[in-house]
Amino acid sequence: MEQDFQDVVVGMEPTGFYWRNLAHFLREQHVTCAVVNSLHVKKSKELDDNSPTKNDIKDAKVITQLVKDGRYAVPNLPQGIYAELREAMKNRDHLSTDLRVVQGCVHFSGLPLSRNIKD
Repeated sequence: MEQDFQDVVVGMEPTGFYWRNLAHFLREQHVTCAVVNSLHVKKSKELDDNSPTKNDIKDAKVITQLVKDGRYAVPNLPQGIYAELREAMKNRDHLSTDLRVVQGCVHFSGLPLSRNIKD
């Protein structure tokens, strides 16, 4: 049996990268995805029962309350060329870091660093 819900908002705490797949799926289904700040979740738990203990039931209640109160953000999920550009920039940053590491290793090894490689 399929329900016809209006104005459904799915709230989540965006830890790691697994939430992105769900957020993309929800966008395709035209469901609003709300992300709450992890620090807000932690502080709200402490305020509610004066205990920082963590469990899934407690987290779900806190996230629900934050979303209900409007204390959330709608994530920016780039699509198309914008998603490709974001991925390309991430790859460039990783390659730049790797290049600096290799250059540092060569520098500290005492070997000359030549721009021209000859056979």
